[in-house]
Amino acid sequence: MSRRADFCLLLHMHQPQYENPETGRAELPWVRLHGARAYLDVASLLAEYEEMKLTVNFVPSLVAQLEHVVGGARDRWLEVALKSEGDWTPEERHFLLRSHFSLHWSRQVDVRPRYRDLLDKRGRQPGNAEDATRVALFSDRELRDLTVLFNLAWIGFAARKNDHDLEALENRGADYTLEDLHLVAERQRAACARVFELYRKLAERQQIELSASPFYHPIIPLLVSSDQARRSQPNAELPLFSYPSDADAQIAKGRDAHARAFGAAPRGMWPPEGSVSPEAVAAYARANIGWLATDEGNLWRSLQMSERPAAPGDLYRSYRYADVDLLFRDRELSDRIGFVYAHTDAESAALDLIDSACARVETSTAPSQEPALVPIFLDGENPWESYAGAGEPFLRALFAQLCAHDSLRPQTISGHLGSTTRVDLAALHSGSWIDSDFHIWIGDPVKNCAWRALSRARRTFAEATRQAPNDAAFEHLLAAEGSDWFWWFGEPFHSAEDALFDQLFRAHLQSAYRALGVEPPTALEQSILSQAGQPSTERAGQPPRGPIQPRIAADAQDSFYDWVGAGIFEIARGAAMADHPFIERIHYGWDSDRLYFRFDPEPSRNAEFLSLQFHIDLSIADVDHRVITDHEQWRLGDQQGPVASRRYTALALPLSALNLTAGGTVALGLSILREDRVVARYPSDGAFTISVPAERLTPSEWLV
Repeated sequence: MSRRADFCLLLHMHQPQYENPETGRAELPWVRLHGARAYLDVASLLAEYEEMKLTVNFVPSLVAQLEHVVGGARDRWLEVALKSEGDWTPEERHFLLRSHFSLHWSRQVDVRPRYRDLLDKRGRQPGNAEDATRVALFSDRELRDLTVLFNLAWIGFAARKNDHDLEALENRGADYTLEDLHLVAERQRAACARVFELYRKLAERQQIELSASPFYHPIIPLLVSSDQARRSQPNAELPLFSYPSDADAQIAKGRDAHARAFGAAPRGMWPPEGSVSPEAVAAYARANIGWLATDEGNLWRSLQMSERPAAPGDLYRSYRYADVDLLFRDRELSDRIGFVYAHTDAESAALDLIDSACARVETSTAPSQEPALVPIFLDGENPWESYAGAGEPFLRALFAQLCAHDSLRPQTISGHLGSTTRVDLAALHSGSWIDSDFHIWIGDPVKNCAWRALSRARRTFAEATRQAPNDAAFEHLLAAEGSDWFWWFGEPFHSAEDALFDQLFRAHLQSAYRALGVEPPTALEQSILSQAGQPSTERAGQPPRGPIQPRIAADAQDSFYDWVGAGIFEIARGAAMADHPFIERIHYGWDSDRLYFRFDPEPSRNAEFLSLQFHIDLSIADVDHRVITDHEQWRLGDQQGPVASRRYTALALPLSALNLTAGGTVALGLSILREDRVVARYPSDGAFTISVPAERLTPSEWLV
């Protein structure tokens, strides 16, 4: 590689607001557990590789929760686990079996014989923890072992270093006591206490840059005006929410909290979910935020809006819009760290990343006398669950190779900006890092119902505080504006904690009303899901936008454009690794002769993909809903059956064999098999419903 380049890695540290406003207790343990693992692990490795530079983004609401853990606060999971064995209620015994396997099974459970045996006894299918007969089989001694093994497995390599007590517990492997759990919990708290000290030291010696986000991680463009989503979702049904002052408050509160925690205000921010818009950037500029990082999709659309020709190398430089510097992440390289390299050799993965980065920056359109930019931004805590050694071998290999590289220099974002010029953007697209729009947070009926509940509470607040402010009520509203509630409401994401997130969101709204001295609406006693009148299914998606003609053959050189215009069904994805589906999404579409399906693997399960079998079950009805063909079945290996590759499995079905009629429907069920045993079904109940175009199945009949 001849071109000099700055390797700018940004790790985004974020967790939702788990603390219940009514009790002050965290309902979920992930701040504590990630503090004892990823947050401390990354900082400890950086302290060893002094030439390694990067940017770490901390969400201020996470920092506040981590400070509470350090102060001794216990979350609900730890409270239940720390009870004496004889004090567990039947409901709490169910809870322990449901919750305390929430980690990567092959990396953390199966490698511990006692833990593996407990999982096998409970069963590996969802719902086994609710089986009263199974729960009754577990003794107090087994449940105590479960609580210790779970919390022990969540302690990272940095906290374990030279700790002989933890080593002894691991070696014992079973027969744990309540005192053992107290020791593990105290080690977790102590690990969390080391996090801020280490990151402050790294920042003081200018090895890392600490950036922030708005305090409760809200989608800033939607706070300014929910109608901004229409720019990228023109046909979406959108509720009205427009409080630009809340956007300013979230940004300023995040900036000031970061300064208190780390000793200096952040120069830049990761906008929650990479969400930007012209008005949002202006809000960041008012708060003296110098740079923002977002996704490459927003760059390509911005250049298109500017009617400026785009080249691949445009990604590898920095930009400016409305007096704020903008950097756009390389999506593929970022996702390789997040989803792919966990399943490969650490040294080879690090070398592949560096070689790929070097090849890309050769195309950079930045001035030749300036370093090009390698923009890699990703989740800084969750990926390492899937890696061998909690990510230590990979991160060591990456840091060592980068520090020794001749022309690829690890650098902070502000360090890069200090030695480069920026390109002024004439226009800026409004979108997030997912599909360059906001559909994950607004537009779905359940999400919209939550926005309407928030809007009603915000209007009540505005009316009640005309004469005097009410800081307590406003704080609850700011918490309810966080992006995480809307991520889990509706489609496409689901977790075992959907009901809890719903409850916490409503609790913040109820607390806001009570702080105002107003009785909360009775509707807030019901779940948002029930208020929206929506069943909990996986059937939402986007319909086809036009005909498709993908090339389906084992040796075909497919293209992204082959599937442009296809309909999409998103598969529900849980929060824990054990909840990850085999399939991430289903694409489907038509031409005049065939019905096409494409099944994309969930990235964290890529390694398993080629060993799976697919069973497609179709039921076809006419325009009057009369079933024409019931349970037409296709399996891998059948004539014209699916073609599997490392990227996806595709299927083309002849329309002549399906008896399709215009205006009718196709109901699709997909079963995933391994060695002829069904291991998953999508959707989990019912079927995906596909509407046959109302006219002829020809391209001329489509609206594109």
